[in-house]
This record gives sequence, structure tokens and C-alpha cells, in this order.
Amino acid sequence: MKMRKHFSGLFFISLLVFAGWSCTKDQDGNISKTDIALAKDEAYVDAVYDELDNLAMTEVKTLDDNGYNESALKSTFSEVCYTVTVDHPDSTTFPKVITIDFGDGCSTVFNGDTITRSGQVILTITNRWFIPQAQHVMTFNNFYYNGAKIEGTRTITNEGWNNKLRLQISIELENGKVTFSNDTFITRNASHMWEWALHMNPLNDTIFVTGSASGKNVLGENYTRTITNPLVMVPCSETPYRYGIVGGTIDVQNSVRGNFTIDYAGDGCSHEVIIKKDGNQYNYNFQFRQRKHRWN
Repeated sequence: MKMRKHFSGLFFISLLVFAGWSCTKDQDGNISKTDIALAKDEAYVDAVYDELDNLAMTEVKTLDDNGYNESALKSTFSEVCYTVTVDHPDSTTFPKVITIDFGDGCSTVFNGDTITRSGQVILTITNRWFIPQAQHVMTFNNFYYNGAKIEGTRTITNEGWNNKLRLQISIELENGKVTFSNDTFITRNASHMWEWALHMNPLNDTIFVTGSASGKNVLGENYTRTITNPLVMVPCSETPYRYGIVGGTIDVQNSVRGNFTIDYAGDGCSHEVIIKKDGNQYNYNFQFRQRKHRWN
């Protein structure tokens, strides 16, 4: 088994972790603190799992490009520390297990916010990442993201090229669970598809995301989450190895409180979304911060 020490920035592709919210606009009425807190949970959980997808794909591609031989690797990034081990450090033996170990805590700062991860992310990969039907199966060993414990099985599958000559990647989440520091938790099962429009210059890549999710929120209420207009992700202008959402709509249906929508209105990494419920509209800016509940 070989080990390399990895110093990385915030992952090659990453969605926004909407852990902290600051109100920038409030029109046509007020939304309850309970609804805002539940919406924060929804965005937070979705973004954390998406960020872990990005971590997995970045690490596997980097390792694969170097034949899983860490001695040939030179990090593109320089901010976050963690270790990566590979049980079969070659390009021919599959399946293989990759362990990403954040130890007792590994922190970075992005846009003024500190992000701390601890524990392990474990990837079982069935083949080289670019082979159709190759899978990355992600599980967690005592893994925490800013104090929230992350659980579940995340399966990323290369579905090959569609008739638009775009790479399709399916992402399934089973038995997902995020437990916050006050012991409340949200559960999730999800099925999404990435349609990746690749360009000669990666800075011009675009990813279109569709799919849905369901589970229970911290109050034990059932919810479903459906992308009604595909989410559009592009590289951030200020951080080329990071992606942000510039468009798309999510509809969240709550079994007790009705539904609300999330519209993405930012310019990539500006972290702006519009929350709409009962004819009211609310604009928010998101930051990378620890999750805190606020109820009525």
C-alpha cells in the first residue's frame, strides 16, 4: 500500500455549501424562521454531498492520470491537507480502494469562511474513471463536515456519451444522513444525472444537472426535492478549478408546510439564490459557515 500527502485547494469541481444565510432582500411579506431554517438544511445537505462527489472525481482522475503512482503526482492546489492511500497503486488492478483521510481535522478558508473536515472518505472504484460503466462507490468512516456527521452510500457511474456528445454521469445516494451538532438530523435518498459539455478549454465546460431527492427533515416531516429546470454549473471566474451554479430551479415539497422553490441567480460563485413561497420572494447570499438552527 502506498500513501501520499496531499495539499489541495477546495476540489476540482464543487457546488456551493449553503451553511450560513444572510438576508439581502425581503419582498412582499415575511417567511417564517422555521421555513428558512428548513430551507437552509435542504441546501446544506445537497451541497455537502455534491462537494464530496467533486472530491471523489478529482482524486480518482488525478490518481488515474498518474497510473495511481503517487511519486509522479504534483498537486495543482496548495491549501488543504489530507492523506490518500491506494490499496493497489497501479493502473491495471481493479477494483481498488482509495482512502481519503482528513485525520482529526483539516481546515481551509474560502471567501472568508473556514471549512473543517475530519474522518475518512472511502472510495471503491471498479475501473478507470473514463471507462463506460466504471463506478466510484463512496462511503464514510466517522466523517464530519464543519461539525455535521455525514453518512450514506454514494455511487457515481460513468454512463458514457449521449447523442449530444456530452458525458453523462449518474449519481445515486442511498441511506444518506446528516446529523448536526445539536443531534438533529436530515435523511436523504437521491438520484441525479450530470450532463457534462466538455470543451478543449476546460474553463468553458458546462454541466447540466437533473434529478430528485427525498427524505425527512429535522422535524420528521417528509420532503421531496425535484430539479424542475436543469441546474447549470460553470467554472468560477475567480477560481477556475471550482464550479458554481448560474441557473436552474429546484422545487421542494414539504408534507406539512407546502412547497417552496429555489432559483439560482448568481454569476457562478456569487452564492446568490432566490427563495419563493406563497407568492413571496426572498434573495439570499450564502457563505461557508457552520449550520445553526433558528426556529420561531
